[in-house]
Amino acid sequence: MKGLVIALKYAKGLFIAGKELGKIQEFGEELKKFVNFLKDYPEIIRVFQSPIYPPEVKLEILQEILYYFKVDPEIERFLRLLIERRRIQYLEEIVLMYESLLDEELGRAKGEVISAFPLSEEERSELERTLRDLLKKEVYLSVKVDPEIIGGLKVKIGDLVLDGTIKAQLERFKDLIIKGV
Repeated sequence: MKGLVIALKYAKGLFIAGKELGKIQEFGEELKKFVNFLKDYPEIIRVFQSPIYPPEVKLEILQEILYYFKVDPEIERFLRLLIERRRIQYLEEIVLMYESLLDEELGRAKGEVISAFPLSEEERSELERTLRDLLKKEVYLSVKVDPEIIGGLKVKIGDLVLDGTIKAQLERFKDLIIKGV
């Protein structure tokens, strides 16, 4: 929980700075690219997250990476700040929080639809259109297949969960029968 609070604080700070500079989308893209780059090198992530290595060593490593991986000067300062304040281990969470703030600012909602069978592109698009009308936001859904739900759909967008699965209906029937007996 503490990590999420810290991540939100840093994400909001960067988001406000990005908004003032008119670079909120660019900052988000650069952070995302940097995190994806780091995922390819888990040994670097381990060094950044380890309390054994002093910030000076981590800053040198960051400088070497940034020599080849060009980022906006504000993002470079932000990454340096995270290392100096020993918060670099929260970078992935910061990126997720930043993306959430960006989605809110741009009126977007990302979610997941779970179905028993694969959805066609047409079905997914229709579901996104219906949810866009309901939420008054652009909706982007990823699709996950889970045969255990038997049939129907379950949609998760943030805190909103729409469960129209057969499995959920059977559970409700079971509860009604047990309570009614």
